[in-house]
Amino acid sequence: MAAIPNDSPLRTPRSRWALYAVLVLLFGVYLGINQIIGLRSRPDIAAWKPLVWEVSSAIVVFALVPLIVRFERRFRLDARPRWRAFVAHACAALVFCALHVAGILILRKLAYAAVGQHYGFDSLPVQAFYELQKDLITYVIILVVIFANREFKVRRTGELRASELAAELSQARLKHLTAQIEPHFLFNALNAISNRMHEDVDAADRMISDLGGLLRAAYDSDNHVLVPLARELEWLRDYASMMTERFRGQLSFDLKVAPGLDRVEVPRLLLQPLVENALKHGLPMGRGNLWVDVSRQGSSLLYTISDDGVGIVDATMKPGTGLSNVARRLELLFPGTHTFSLSRREPKGTVVTLSFPAAN
Repeated sequence: MAAIPNDSPLRTPRSRWALYAVLVLLFGVYLGINQIIGLRSRPDIAAWKPLVWEVSSAIVVFALVPLIVRFERRFRLDARPRWRAFVAHACAALVFCALHVAGILILRKLAYAAVGQHYGFDSLPVQAFYELQKDLITYVIILVVIFANREFKVRRTGELRASELAAELSQARLKHLTAQIEPHFLFNALNAISNRMHEDVDAADRMISDLGGLLRAAYDSDNHVLVPLARELEWLRDYASMMTERFRGQLSFDLKVAPGLDRVEVPRLLLQPLVENALKHGLPMGRGNLWVDVSRQGSSLLYTISDDGVGIVDATMKPGTGLSNVARRLELLFPGTHTFSLSRREPKGTVVTLSFPAAN
């Protein structure tokens, strides 16, 4: 069967109707050729006649298909009560058969008359009963195709909606996870400033300035899950400046970034909690060296955060920690395409490495 249109004739583009007509004619010709092959033992029947029979039948059937589509919309197969739809389509099938017989009779008479011949049924009741059997099967097939097509569209629409909802949920979860970092960081930053205030007011003032820069950067990218690497590094530098000011003369911070990566889209606030975790667990007194390296590794971006502190005893990421937050965000953003690991650094310290696909 040719494809059944889903729109009404008034709304269907002409190009679709033209394609529909071509497919109908080709289908009729295909059936006619089969008839010719089947009647090759009947030399008394000219080859053009089976073509006229089958093409005329295909034209009438497919001309009635849009009407059946509209009728099925009025009396849907899955509507309740079921008996109402059954009775309606049983009557419609009889009407379909009557129209089909009348249509092919008219078209065949016209085609025969064009070549100076006469077309007529040997017995109209017998021929009508013969066509009725085929038309009932044809009508049922058309209904099944209509129903299957609609169910496919409904299921496809549901799948697309489910996919959209899943994406929206992932975005919401990502924003929630990112938001968890900010209050935690702000509390720790204010606590550090408060401690420094009693030792060096000027240093505390500089830390407040750095904190202001961090808050501005956070506000500018508040609704973005991904930000350019340059923005992420700006945040990290301000945070590192604050921490080195807090542990002046004790903490050394070194950041290395491979050239050409400034515009690469990266997860927002991913580096800062890793560095904060290194300071909290690896260098709790702020004494030591902290290195951050950002480079490209094939099609992925690689972060390496290492320190020469006390090292790790248990590398398990517990729920609620900064590392667990980072891990969950990576899984949401890059499921199955990222890496995240902790290891000991020789001769002492900890190394955290993670990689994820580079956005550009």
